[in-house]
Amino acid sequence: MGENTTASRGVLGRARGFVAGRPATQKVGGGVAAALLASAPFGGLASTPEPGPEPLRLDQPIMVGPYKVVIDQVVEIPDLAPAVKPEPPERLLLLDAEVTLTGDRPEYAVTLTQNLHVAGGDVEVSTQPELYFVEDGTQPRSFNPGITYRLAITWTTSGGWQGDTAEVSADLVEFREEDRATLNPNAWVGRDEILWQGTLPVVRRS
Repeated sequence: MGENTTASRGVLGRARGFVAGRPATQKVGGGVAAALLASAPFGGLASTPEPGPEPLRLDQPIMVGPYKVVIDQVVEIPDLAPAVKPEPPERLLLLDAEVTLTGDRPEYAVTLTQNLHVAGGDVEVSTQPELYFVEDGTQPRSFNPGITYRLAITWTTSGGWQGDTAEVSADLVEFREEDRATLNPNAWVGRDEILWQGTLPVVRRS
């Protein structure tokens, strides 16, 4: 990714040219067990809380189903003309990212876009992002395996982003194997559960 640093870190350098728990074997001693039983009505035997999402950071590979995603930066920008030109006061918030499809078969882009989210900024944010190739501003609908793509993962916002950070999250996406009971076998399915989450700095460009 170093080769993109001098070019204003990826998509920004070309924005106008886009123009782009406790182990199962753990045992409790008799005295401790008795104390826990005695305190059970007051929460002594409360279940261990579920672990939270994995931390998401810049330049860290995360998996969104079959997609390996590395976010270089989060950017707020007026437009990515001529690919995207929202009407003021709307603006764009985008993840400047490298995306690689792992596995051995093509996959639809919707598997990625349905499971990435941004929040914050005291503005309304479009429900689902759009994807744009940095090189030519076109929109991919599917991806081939083993190729790393430079993408602008882009949401439209109702106005200027407020604050210096954005909450970025990715859902757990699991592979559903062929089964007579499933309507969509051999497919990647989002589980509506946050797997990755982090507060990332926002870079503003006018």
